[in-house]
Amino acid sequence: MKRYYLCGPTVYNYPHIGNLRPTITFDLMIRAQRYLGEEVFYLHNITDIDDKIIVKAKAEGKSEKEISSFYENYYFDLFKKFNIEMPTKVVRVTDSLQDMYEYIQALINKNAAYQVGGNVFFNIDKFKYHYGSVSHQKLENLLADEDGILGKHHPYDFTLWKDTTDGIKFESPFGLGRPGWHTECSCFINKYFEGKQLDVHGGGIDLIFPHHENENIQHYALHNEDIAKSWMHFGTLNYKNQKMSKSIGNIIYPHDFLEKYNADTYKLLMLTTSYTKPINLTDELFEVNFAQVNKFKQIYNKVKLENIDSSVNESKVKEVIQAVADLEFAKAHAEIIKLTKKAEDFNTFLKIMEILGFTFMKREISQEDKDLYKLWKQEVANKNYEKADSLRDELKKRELI
Repeated sequence: MKRYYLCGPTVYNYPHIGNLRPTITFDLMIRAQRYLGEEVFYLHNITDIDDKIIVKAKAEGKSEKEISSFYENYYFDLFKKFNIEMPTKVVRVTDSLQDMYEYIQALINKNAAYQVGGNVFFNIDKFKYHYGSVSHQKLENLLADEDGILGKHHPYDFTLWKDTTDGIKFESPFGLGRPGWHTECSCFINKYFEGKQLDVHGGGIDLIFPHHENENIQHYALHNEDIAKSWMHFGTLNYKNQKMSKSIGNIIYPHDFLEKYNADTYKLLMLTTSYTKPINLTDELFEVNFAQVNKFKQIYNKVKLENIDSSVNESKVKEVIQAVADLEFAKAHAEIIKLTKKAEDFNTFLKIMEILGFTFMKREISQEDKDLYKLWKQEVANKNYEKADSLRDELKKRELI
């Protein structure tokens, strides 16, 4: 069984479409691998308590739970709208506090962590020979993540448990406080995979340092091996030549994207290039992929309306799905486009789209639709153009042609 983990959102605001790239990519990869017979356990977390959530709650006069629940529900509603399969297990921070207490205590017992007052810190200096193996950063480049906290052995030691007077606090063996962000993911991985090494750990490229580095060193301290055999770090989606940012004002939210385009447009765009590469989004790029998806829909409609019964080339299906499973997205994309050129390849193309979870494959073509299409063809053949035009308008209205 393959063991996968993807860093999930901190639920304090709407994600933008760049934040969806890891989730969509994992979905494509796992769908493909499962079709090819792989067993995959996919663990995904929700950070539902964090300084950003506390700030948002105060600004809106709400509780942290109200804020986190609202944005968590929004996030998982996107799974339905983008036809993303749910992870094998979703784990929230606030549901896992006991697990974190035990995890932190295990690090203390290994002399990999130490307590100062109500804070618990990881002792990086003890593992400085291994620290940097994920990010290739030098130890001195790590900035202290809690200014003003006294008693740390070294300024770059990071927090496992945080003594705080601001926002929600939890009673723990270490005192009132909150868990440290870097500890959450490594704790979940340790619990649900029973200390075993991940096959793949995924997250945004901005998480490599210090977050993934700090996850890794905690796991290494407990198990004397890295937390993952391989890492997937995703390139950014830039809009108007700049990384999406609230301060710049160039963010595109999923609900706004779906008003103008559709889920398949986004999914197809992800398949055009390697997941590691940044994508410079433009309105023209959206339109090109949107138009391509509309061609896909027309192929699907034509096959259903005309009962095209071409055989499926199972060898080609496996070849394309293997490329997706191996994250060779550009190769898979090129083959998919080739299969849209000839009617004899249409059913092969459609099977691939179904495996990859494209939403247009879910459309139901009714018998009434088929009868209307057949009648239109007959009127055209009979050169009854006025009646044919009327039927054609109705078919276009139903988005069948």
